[in-house]
Formats: sequence, structure tokens, C-alpha cells
Amino acid sequence: MQQLRHETHAKPRALTILARSLFRQMRDQGYSTEQIIGLSSELLDLVSNDLRSSGEEPALAAAE
Repeated sequence: MQQLRHETHAKPRALTILARSLFRQMRDQGYSTEQIIGLSSELLDLVSNDLRSSGEEPALAAAE
């Protein structure tokens, strides 16, 4: 998992492409804006929980 984090950090464009692709697929399948926002919120919760459980500090908090 740690290796994947470093690889994706080095390729921000790949994350943008992935996000756009997921968004388009969800819209094409009929998901509403509210449902897409709900998914985004769930993903953020999962990341937050993962960071807390691993003892890592989020990048934004570390920059402050």
C-alpha cells in the first residue's frame, strides 16, 4: 500500500484522469449529483480513518 501511495503521489495527472473517468461513468449510469457527493464524502471518511489508524498525518495538516 505504501508503494502505491508513492506512485500515485508522483503522478497527479493519473489521479485527475481517474477522477474524471469515475465521475463520467457515474453520471452515465444515472447517479445524481447528491449521490456522487455522498460517494466523495465516504471516500474522504475512509482515507481519514486509514490515516488515523496508521498514525500518519494528512499532508494538509502537516503543511500548517
